[in-house]
Amino acid sequence: MLLQKESLQKGSLQKEGHFKRGRFKTGLLQRVGCSKKRAPIVAECDRKRVLSSWAPYCGNKIPAEYRIEFSKVRHLDPLQFVEKLSKELGVCGVVAGENYRFGYKAAGDASELVRLCEEYGMKAFIINSVMDQNQDWRNIGSIDSKEQGQVSSTRVRHALAKGDMKYVSELLGRQHRLLLMVKDQEWLISNQCRVSALKSCMLNLPPRDALYECCSLFIGRENVVPCRVTIDATHIHLELDDIASCIPIISQDFRCLGIEFCGSGV
Repeated sequence: MLLQKESLQKGSLQKEGHFKRGRFKTGLLQRVGCSKKRAPIVAECDRKRVLSSWAPYCGNKIPAEYRIEFSKVRHLDPLQFVEKLSKELGVCGVVAGENYRFGYKAAGDASELVRLCEEYGMKAFIINSVMDQNQDWRNIGSIDSKEQGQVSSTRVRHALAKGDMKYVSELLGRQHRLLLMVKDQEWLISNQCRVSALKSCMLNLPPRDALYECCSLFIGRENVVPCRVTIDATHIHLELDDIASCIPIISQDFRCLGIEFCGSGV
């Protein structure tokens, strides 16, 4: 859910007026046989909030999201894949990037997607890549031969690893929000204005270990307080200006908190 995908999906919604987003639930590490799963950039429980921000582009309707296990479609050739979209899933329009590959062993490309969709009475829109205008793509250090300077999740992960939150915000089109799910007994209270939690409480990818000034802490839907955040090898530490701000954090039995980063790490 980054600027590249937002451009892709918002473009399709504006053209077609449909508000359903398909998602194949998998990961590159799983596909190549690695057991360790990467942390997502957007926490699963935060995806609805991000989708709701697209409502102004979708006739003031929040897009719905449907997920399909990748293992159920990875064996399909391009024709079978498009047939499944049409007959089983009832898809009437498809939008994809210009470098999109699909089907078993990535046998199909964007032009074939357009052709097959026409055969099955679906409209297909191919969108140009959103290019990163602010950074030299050669500095990414990517081993991906397809890297040509387009906005991508690889760039977001690279920027998070460097703690460059201004760049992360430019790539995402919004500030990065880190979600924590912490039970009452899991908080470590250093003093009246500082609380800490284990990194294992994080639900999505954090920036690199560093001190981050000028952050915003989201407690529920309405309570937002300024804070400073320090991330180290084992914990994340939240420093607030007064004890009154700390009380809502530690007073609930089970709490999901959001942290938005406004500045880069030092």
